[in-house]
Amino acid sequence: MQLYLKEDHIMRRSLKIIFALAASAMIIGAFAGCGGEKKDAPKAADAGNKTAVKLVVSSTERPIAWQDEDGKIQGFEYDIWQEVNKNLKDYTLDIKAVPPETQDVMMESGDAKVASGGYYRTPRREKDYIIPNTPIGASSVMIYVLKDNQNKFSNLEDAVKNGKQVPNTPNGGIYKVLTDWNAAHDNLMKEVPIQDGLTVADRLQSLKTGQYDFMVYPDNFGVEETAKAMGIEIVTVGKPIKVNEIVVIVNKKEEKLAAEIDTALKKLTDDGTIARLSEKWYHRNLLDNLKELKK
Repeated sequence: MQLYLKEDHIMRRSLKIIFALAASAMIIGAFAGCGGEKKDAPKAADAGNKTAVKLVVSSTERPIAWQDEDGKIQGFEYDIWQEVNKNLKDYTLDIKAVPPETQDVMMESGDAKVASGGYYRTPRREKDYIIPNTPIGASSVMIYVLKDNQNKFSNLEDAVKNGKQVPNTPNGGIYKVLTDWNAAHDNLMKEVPIQDGLTVADRLQSLKTGQYDFMVYPDNFGVEETAKAMGIEIVTVGKPIKVNEIVVIVNKKEEKLAAEIDTALKKLTDDGTIARLSEKWYHRNLLDNLKELKK
């Protein structure tokens, strides 16, 4: 069900923040243990004299990063951070997997110093955090439809006029992309459809049942892989709506850490490590998406 009422949006967002804070408190308590460690105090790494800092990745967004039922973290960005750790001089990253909402809370509170989760470079993030120059990857925002409907639409304008769109998360990256697109197209959409809590599988199922006709989503969140696992045949329509760099965000006070991360990411880009890991998880090099930005 699409949510258009501001009151519902505010109430849901408030509940989301409350639950995220509670989850963060539980996680922070678990990490700190019984010793009462101060959350902002850097701790020495076990190996050498490196400073350990907390990096949070998503625990739910396969194949970007997720945590399985046995507690094992895996995924494209997790593998990259394992490699980054090998190339940092004065730091080591203590990688934790938490829900995306908790990532935001932990970064805002300063409990985590670094976060990674398919983030786009936005004016707000550039204001609130340090964003290293070198991207961790790239994504194209695509229109997905059932294969049987591949000739129904030719582009987003056509789809908006003639179909019903799967809602996206309020205030998320895709919501911003759609809001900007709508403003540039004379507000063709009366409202950008939003709904909290939908997984990729939920969105795909709503296409399969005919509840919605098309979905707008990044190509680095495993849409095609999830659809295949669900037995749903989907295709993309038209050209990418937008191509975005995928970046990491770093606490505003951690300039030295951000510089080391940037140097490590550049090395891993130049030596082909990120391309190799992208092929492992996506069967293609996500960095090739950046070629679209140069056209």
